[in-house]
Amino acid sequence: MNRRILPFQGWRLLVFQAVVVFSLLVLVVRTGELQFVRGTQFIEDAEENRLQVSLIAAPRGAIYDRYRVPLAKNDPAYNVLITPADLPEEDAETLDVYNRLSALIDVPATRAAADAAGRTTERSIDEMVREGLGIAPFTPVVIATDVERTAAFRIMEQTQMMPGVEVQVASVREYPTGALTAHIIGYLGPIGPEEEQRLRELGYNPAFDRIGYAGIEAYMEDQLAGQRGTQTWVVDVAGQPLQLVEEQGFQAGESVQLTLDLELQKAAQDALTREINLVNKEANRVVTQQGVVIAMDPNNGEILAMVSWPSYDNTRFARNIDGDYYFNQFDDPLRPLVNHAISALYPPGSVWKLITSVGVVEEDVIDVNQPLFDPGRLVLPNAFAPFDEAAGQVFVCWKSDGHGEIALVDAIAQSCDVYFYQVGGGNPEVSTALLKEGGLGIFDLYRWATAFGIGSELGVELPGELAGRMPDSQWKRRNYGESWSTGDTYNAAFGQGYVTVSPLQLLFSSAAIINGGTLYEPHLVKNLQDANGNIIEEFQPEAIRTILKPTDGSEAVLLLQEDMLLNGPNSLACRCEEDSDTYDPALCTPDDYHSSTTNASGTGALETINYTVNVPFNYTFNGGVCDPLEYESINLNQDDEYTPPFAQTSTLELVRTGMRQAVTVGTASGADLTYVNVAGKTGTAEYCDDIAWAQGLCEAGSWPAHAWFVGYAPYENPEIAVIAFVYNGDEGSAVAAPIVNEVLDAYFKLKIQRGQQ
Repeated sequence: MNRRILPFQGWRLLVFQAVVVFSLLVLVVRTGELQFVRGTQFIEDAEENRLQVSLIAAPRGAIYDRYRVPLAKNDPAYNVLITPADLPEEDAETLDVYNRLSALIDVPATRAAADAAGRTTERSIDEMVREGLGIAPFTPVVIATDVERTAAFRIMEQTQMMPGVEVQVASVREYPTGALTAHIIGYLGPIGPEEEQRLRELGYNPAFDRIGYAGIEAYMEDQLAGQRGTQTWVVDVAGQPLQLVEEQGFQAGESVQLTLDLELQKAAQDALTREINLVNKEANRVVTQQGVVIAMDPNNGEILAMVSWPSYDNTRFARNIDGDYYFNQFDDPLRPLVNHAISALYPPGSVWKLITSVGVVEEDVIDVNQPLFDPGRLVLPNAFAPFDEAAGQVFVCWKSDGHGEIALVDAIAQSCDVYFYQVGGGNPEVSTALLKEGGLGIFDLYRWATAFGIGSELGVELPGELAGRMPDSQWKRRNYGESWSTGDTYNAAFGQGYVTVSPLQLLFSSAAIINGGTLYEPHLVKNLQDANGNIIEEFQPEAIRTILKPTDGSEAVLLLQEDMLLNGPNSLACRCEEDSDTYDPALCTPDDYHSSTTNASGTGALETINYTVNVPFNYTFNGGVCDPLEYESINLNQDDEYTPPFAQTSTLELVRTGMRQAVTVGTASGADLTYVNVAGKTGTAEYCDDIAWAQGLCEAGSWPAHAWFVGYAPYENPEIAVIAFVYNGDEGSAVAAPIVNEVLDAYFKLKIQRGQQ
């Protein structure tokens, strides 16, 4: 009997219909997504695959000294490339090309050849080409970079016998002055993986391009590098160019002319190394191997010379990084790769008394003509045994029998430690009618040191500048869990204890006194020039702190650090630093930032002072200036809120008088020149770092000392200020002062030779 086959019925039919409808819906939705939602992306991807962008290198700008002597320039280099698709079809012929090329550039032809020669870690020509063939056969593969010129020319001559091989002319850096300017100029290096993506977006090619790794090369990278050009081609599926669609020419990098005087730089290095050798010779052992010399124009902040010793030879990094040499320098305990002028901190010793002196006069600590007695030592009583002198803390003067009765100007000239202990931290045995109780005190010393740039990056156009440290009373509690003591203030008053500075900071803080009241931004860059030598941008002197209070209605200039202390979370630094809790790009407006503060007038009444903040060229707000712990604690345990201090012209004149007398009758006697008047201040700073401790030199009462001297000339109308620092050099007057004297002498003799007025 035949059974009739019935169609789906009942629940089976409903399920089947639901599946069909659902499948259709999925197809419709998916088609809609591909067509409308992701259609634009697919078109862009297809267009990207169809178009290929080739980069055209831009010539890097040169670097010159102030008289256009080249310090960094470009030298031709030759790279060898192979286009896989252009190689012969026969394997034997391709191998012949590899062997010919290998003989000229010393790169193994095949993996077997590399292994046979014991060069197991090197990639062969064959391996590099095969990799390129699998990705884009019409894209040239870099086989070797910076090959010998003779080899490059022979390859060019044999191109008919080596199809697919080409020589590309590129450029590498040449550093004519080598180690003499290495810390200033720096060097180039390959683009690292952490920078690769960001720099690709800016047009860099990690396969060829190199970027600045130190010095001006790094700090002025954007200006020196220029802008790469591009060629946009239509390519087929194999990457073969078919049609040029668009071409944009490159923009050559800007050249940088520095304020540096190369001849003065050499004179400064010679003076420093000569003195270091003399110290070691007289001691008949190695006493010191490190030092710094910086010369500047105190009237505008231009740096004329900057020597950090020992140096390194950046010519070893000009064409390729010499790995062995680099790691030898990196591991050297003398740290030759570090620019000690800006990236190392030391106790400033008695040069610091210049800042203390300004604070003492301005805060009415003592009448400038009132002498204090220096018996050669000062005993600070023990709070728990005030009548037991043996239990007290003894502070001595460098002159063991003391200076007797001495007032401020003579105390500067003679560098009297006991005088500065008393005016810095007080002396209960002196009547408060003569000496302010507690002396200047750590709070006001902190205010004045901060105003002179200690604790701030000054903005020199070099990476790695350190800010130094002038602690306040809360700093010690935060870092050591201890209360600040009068003894700490005694030490801080003459540049010891917890105070640290870079040589650059100490010179520029002194220069603000020398020039009459302006802390200038340190400048190494004089101007930017185009490829034809035309000046594009001239760098002008920039005040980063006006030490004198404006009297003409103009705005004062304060440091970022001071603004942060005044305004806390609403300060410019806290608005602009990305890791700040109050970071706000909309409010980060350095060019338009203005604020105000109150300050005591000459009559004691409060007055409003409007101010702006200087932000250095290329500054990126990455210095960690915004510090809630600091702005929240600075006013703790103080009678008054923090206010930025301002000096009077007469105060600075008084300090300069002391500096002149230091040279004529004081600790720097002999630093004068017969044809020009010199003024200055010596410094001998005791220290105990890891090196001294390891050598057993940190003996109580007989610590080793660094030698400092800052000097300028002419005294009546300053043109040049110089600082010299010799690590473990001991007496500043004996070791550092002769270096400064020699540099000053070289400066004036060079002026005569050049016919300058």
